[in-house]
Amino acid sequence: MGSVLCVYALLGEARASAASVRGSSAALWIDRQKELAVGLTTGSVSQLEWYAAVNALACEIDLEDIARLLRSAPSRPPREPRSNEPRRRFIDIKSGDGISRLPYGVAVFDFAADSVIAPHAHRNMASAHMVMDGRIRIRTYDRIEDEDGSLVVRPTSDVVAEAGHAAAMTSARDNVHWFESRTSRAMTVDVVVIDLDESSPSTYEIEPIDPAAAQMLPDGAMRVPLISFEESLQRYGARL
Repeated sequence: MGSVLCVYALLGEARASAASVRGSSAALWIDRQKELAVGLTTGSVSQLEWYAAVNALACEIDLEDIARLLRSAPSRPPREPRSNEPRRRFIDIKSGDGISRLPYGVAVFDFAADSVIAPHAHRNMASAHMVMDGRIRIRTYDRIEDEDGSLVVRPTSDVVAEAGHAAAMTSARDNVHWFESRTSRAMTVDVVVIDLDESSPSTYEIEPIDPAAAQMLPDGAMRVPLISFEESLQRYGARL
C-alpha cells in the first residue's frame, strides 16, 4: 500500500481504463464523492467499495483544479488547534447544480512542521484524506477486536505520502490512523461521511489510542490501550 490505490470499484464496477489518467475536474470529483456518499449511507455501496473508489478517485483528479476550488470556496472560521494539531477549516461546497447541499463534509487540514494528528480509531463514520501539498507520514491500522479499555489492531501501512496520495478509513478497513507532518508545511483535503449506522444511539466517535504502549501479539497484531484526548495530546505532541 505504498502508493495510491488505483482500484476501480465505483458502485461495484471495475473500471480500469484510459480514463485513469489524472485530469478529472474538481466538479467531477465533487459529484462522484456525492454519488459514493449516498451509496454508502443507503447501503448500495459497501464500505470496502467506497474505500477503493475514493482512493481511486484521487488517481484521476487534477490537483490544481482542486486547489483552485479550495481557494475560491467559502469556508467556516478555522478551529483553533490544540497543542500542535494542524489547523482545520471546513469548506462550504455545493454539488454540480450549485444549489444542493452535499451528503458529506469537506475539511482542509493545514500542517506546520511539527503538526500531528495523534493515533485514533473511529466509530460510525468513514473518511478519505488526500495530500495536497508537502509530505505527511501516514500510519494506518485495521481494527480487529474491541476489548475492555483497549483495541486489537493490525498495522496495514506506514508511508511518507506526497501530493496525490489518498488514505481512506472505514470500519471495515484502516479504521485507525495517525498523521505527522514531514515538511515545513503540508495540507490535506478530507471528505467525511458520518452517522452510517442508523441503529447507533450516538453520532460518530473518535477514540484516541496509545500505540507506543502496545502489547505485541504472536500473529503480528497489537493490543493498544484506549486513552483520553488529554493523554493523547501529551504523549503524541511530538514525532515518534
